[in-house]
Amino acid sequence: MNTELLPRDYRIRSQQMSAVYVAVGIGTPGTVLSVITLDGVPGGVKLLLIVAVLALFGWLVWASKHCATSADLKGIRVRRFTGSRRLAWEDVQEIRAVPNPSAAMAKNQPRTISYAYDATGRRVQLMYVDDNHVDVAREIALIRAAWEELRGPDWAPDPRARARMDRQAVREGRVMTGTVWGCGIFLVVFLVALVLIVTAD
Repeated sequence: MNTELLPRDYRIRSQQMSAVYVAVGIGTPGTVLSVITLDGVPGGVKLLLIVAVLALFGWLVWASKHCATSADLKGIRVRRFTGSRRLAWEDVQEIRAVPNPSAAMAKNQPRTISYAYDATGRRVQLMYVDDNHVDVAREIALIRAAWEELRGPDWAPDPRARARMDRQAVREGRVMTGTVWGCGIFLVVFLVALVLIVTAD
């Protein structure tokens, strides 16, 4: 019985949380010092800027720890930086792991992320259900199995939601293709320019 493996809770790994602490610890003094040394800025404005910086960094630490995905007998709950979503099992249209389109933009970005799709086909990213934190294939298989068991015998896919999901997949495919072509063209132009510079008299 798949429900015996519930609840599941996915949170930021302690190593990554340590990296957040280090980044904030290093970034805060430098930013505050930059504000203090601003020329021509009144002291009151500097104080407001410092308070804003401290509040922002504090919020980033809090939000990183607060974000989570959990799955229980009632459904999936996702706590994000800007709020939370609760999806009852019967309202879920699909659960998928997909390639992360922004994986190439930063070294520590996960290559695979995951989404649940609500009753309208709108997707909700499952925070920390990615290949930086878990075995994505195993966890998605487990969550899907729980969904199939708990969504109810009368559940049926909504054609309109499915159409929206398919359109989203097509758009993402085009963006990925365009990105690959753009990087390829840039590389070719860069290499040609480099050859011309090196061989120029």
